[in-house]
Amino acid sequence: MNFLNKIYAWILKNYIKVIVFLLIIGFSYGIYLYFYYMDEKKDQEAGDLFLNFYNSYSASDFNEQEYKIVSDKISQIDNASIYLVMLKSIYAVESIESNDIQKALTELSNAREILSSKGNEFNFLKEIIDLRMVNIFIDLEDLERANNILKNTFTTYQTNKLILQGDISAIEKKFDEAKQKYIYALERSENETQKNLINLKISTLID
Repeated sequence: MNFLNKIYAWILKNYIKVIVFLLIIGFSYGIYLYFYYMDEKKDQEAGDLFLNFYNSYSASDFNEQEYKIVSDKISQIDNASIYLVMLKSIYAVESIESNDIQKALTELSNAREILSSKGNEFNFLKEIIDLRMVNIFIDLEDLERANNILKNTFTTYQTNKLILQGDISAIEKKFDEAKQKYIYALERSENETQKNLINLKISTLID
């Protein structure tokens, strides 16, 4: 009780300091809430723009002009938005289908740069982008750059990484190494379609 009386006496003596301290805490929390709300609002706006584009894209052919308009709008809201990554991924796929490989690589590289500033919760997207780039480099027979990307750590898509490493070894005619990679991938895979594909790859290797 004596201790509480001392605290009470100290507060009465230093009430101005106490009020200022509480005001600072309240003000700081208010600033935090404001910026948190603004970030949420920006994310919502960018998300709405992306969804509107995606719904339009799903219903009809890819519209490059519309893509650029939406991309610019999202960039103005947040030039490191995760929705920009998804937009660029879509554009990369379309560029590959139209045989514009360099444009696809540019879009994927830009997407990777954005993801490099993000936390671990987006690692699965980083891995998807990396795998797409590896596939392009394999098609271009640029195996060195493909291997360099595959040196990265893969968690969600480790099986896909092993398959691509096997593909590269097979191209390099390192058939024993390729078979081993495919076997590792087969052991990890839980997808029957993927397992069938891996077994097919193994069966086509030259002993």
